Amino acid sequence: MKKLMLAATALTLTIGLAGCSGGGDSSGGDSAEVESAPTQTKATPVENVDKTWTFDYQGATGSFQFGDSSDNANVAAVEAARASVDGEAVTLVPVELDNTSGTDSLNMYGITVVTKDGKQIQSVDLSDKFSAWEDAAGDDTEKYNALIDASNKYALFDLAAGAKGTALVAFDEPVTSAWRVTVMPAGGFDEVEASAS
Repeated sequence: MKKLMLAATALTLTIGLAGCSGGGDSSGGDSAEVESAPTQTKATPVENVDKTWTFDYQGATGSFQFGDSSDNANVAAVEAARASVDGEAVTLVPVELDNTSGTDSLNMYGITVVTKDGKQIQSVDLSDKFSAWEDAAGDDTEKYNALIDASNKYALFDLAAGAKGTALVAFDEPVTSAWRVTVMPAGGFDEVEASAS
């Protein structure tokens, strides 16, 4: 009988110690610890359309604005080519690139704009615009050839590492609002955030 009581006491102590070693809340009730989710601050959209946008990509830097760029020589040349066939208008954003410290070639594949009211605006392929203008040239081989030359010069942009240049990015309509902007400087896979200042 004494052995049975000793065994029962030992069993009671073992169960009691196991219950205490859980490290949980000893006040009773639900002892599971609940971690609160981190609080994220939601950014308030602000208008940045009139600011200068800059970005860094693998040692290269770029900057651009969404305002009127008709005084830019590259924009003026493309506009003259478009006007020669009365083609559909396009908004061009010149992007000044410094790839002197870069490690990859740049082609300014695209720009994505999120407006202050949350609308997403995506740039379009300038080559497609030139293709439509070339069709509009019809049988006028002089205008057609001039458009081909302009397309090769301005729409097929490729800036080697070590160089500086200006890429033209096209939009179907003027960009009149910009809160956040991302760019794809070297193809459609790497996307980087641009900063407004």
